[in-house]
Amino acid sequence: MTTLGAEVRFTVADFVYELQLEQLRHDESFHKDVVILPLAERVKHMALHNGKYVAYFFEAADAERFAAVLTDAFIITLATANTINQDLGKAVAEEWASISSLDEAPVPQPEGQSAFIRAYAIAAGLLAKACESWDHLEMAPFNTMMRESNLALFRLVVGYAAALKLDLVDHYRKRLRFIERRSIFHRTLASGG
Repeated sequence: MTTLGAEVRFTVADFVYELQLEQLRHDESFHKDVVILPLAERVKHMALHNGKYVAYFFEAADAERFAAVLTDAFIITLATANTINQDLGKAVAEEWASISSLDEAPVPQPEGQSAFIRAYAIAAGLLAKACESWDHLEMAPFNTMMRESNLALFRLVVGYAAALKLDLVDHYRKRLRFIERRSIFHRTLASGG
């Protein structure tokens, strides 16, 4: 079990669902430019983010920058899941049933930063391939490919954050608040008014 607030207890699956809901609300208020795109364009937008993060992971000069990119990658896995109607918590529920928080997620194998970046690049490439298959109307299960690649990215990001002892949820929420403050409508939208 993990907690969203001190008085309420959730399973990890419930907690991930709540994070997806939080991401949905954020995106609908602060990323209308992306939310209004046709579905195929939204998924491609997410695939482009992942491609960008591959480069950023390689370029990260220190642990702080790497953590920032990891946080942004986490955000995009949630946004992608919402776009393709994927319940990430349900997808990992059985596998992660014995953990009590995302901080305890299984570390991806093989371990190490270069292995993580390689695995992340492969999973990001699979999402790009799914988008390309959709564009060409190939006889490919692009929906399944999208879900599998995003789930792989989610597992990698959460697992590697746990290995780094990074409080991913705290970093996630701080990053959303930073993004929200850049909007001129922040004081109204963030308060729900």
